[in-house]
Amino acid sequence: MKFLHTADLHLGKIVSGISILAEQEYILAQITKIAEEEQVDALILAGDLYDRAVPPADAVKVLNDILVKWNVELGIPIFAISGNHDSAERLAFGSQWYESSKLYMKGKCTSQFEAIPFMDAEVWLVPYHEPAIIREVFADNTIRSFEDAMQAVTKQIRSKWDQTKAQILVGHAFVSGGIPSDSERQLAIGNVDRVSTDCFDGFTYTALGHLHHPHAIRHPSIYYSGSPLKYSFSEANDVKSVRIVEIKGKELISVTERSLTPKHDMRIISGTLAELTENLVPNPNDFFQVNLMDEGALIDPMGKLRQFYPNILHLERTKQTLKETEDSFEEIMKKDDLELFGQFFEHVNGTELTETQKQKLVDVFEQARKEEVE
Repeated sequence: MKFLHTADLHLGKIVSGISILAEQEYILAQITKIAEEEQVDALILAGDLYDRAVPPADAVKVLNDILVKWNVELGIPIFAISGNHDSAERLAFGSQWYESSKLYMKGKCTSQFEAIPFMDAEVWLVPYHEPAIIREVFADNTIRSFEDAMQAVTKQIRSKWDQTKAQILVGHAFVSGGIPSDSERQLAIGNVDRVSTDCFDGFTYTALGHLHHPHAIRHPSIYYSGSPLKYSFSEANDVKSVRIVEIKGKELISVTERSLTPKHDMRIISGTLAELTENLVPNPNDFFQVNLMDEGALIDPMGKLRQFYPNILHLERTKQTLKETEDSFEEIMKKDDLELFGQFFEHVNGTELTETQKQKLVDVFEQARKEEVE
């Protein structure tokens, strides 16, 4: 069997105040093309179909349209779960009759997990869950952590699975050692949201969502697909993709990547205002974070840059040289006005005051003292 694994669509996401739904529709069309080219037997969506629990109407339409395309028009079975951004109840709506067309959508965890027989495999859908949910549905007060909850779920699954078949788990979790990015919502304070790879022992393939980096972990049978688009500048260097997974009998034969090309990339560029406006970088309509290297004050740099790069999302001033000082309170009190201002000037601009600037400041300070006396 061959299937396509993706996750973290985050339909309806707003990045820096801009809707990227058109970008998402563009990338979904690419996933459709890949599914057709690869002639996959099934498609896995490992959570975070939407970006928030109550998605906008246009995002709902996009998901509806793509599920109809994949499942009804192309006849591809779909295995989908809710993620931490989704509303479990909303995604669970209609799931019983969706199954008639082999669209398996599990939004909520229940006390009993049941296998979905598919070809020579059993598929287990494990939606995102917090420890309190599993503690309640399992009626087990010993479940206190994310690790406890996932261990309890997979232990039950192992007690039921058919050992003669390949076992596929679809989940949404943060595996210990995984590489996060800025666009993921933290599941809990600290590292208590982590689960170990031991939770997934024995599964032929574990298809995960939540971490957006396509190589968030390195493991022979546990994989994140990563998000199909970049959702923060911490992902600027990522190459987004979907996983094509092949299983023969009980054996995982291959896991390959099919790369995705966005309509507009998300990139970080650096330079002075003059450099960036006189020598445009390739594809100036991409989404940019611009790191300006200019010294001194600038008048409306964003307005000037947007004449050439209309999709700037973030602008930063970057200092080329910056000496960090950590003076104690006593040391600060010993410094005169000129020294203090000079330290502040260097921190902001990355350069020291010139002799001319120092002399002007001395004149200003003297004039201010005279006015105080008068």
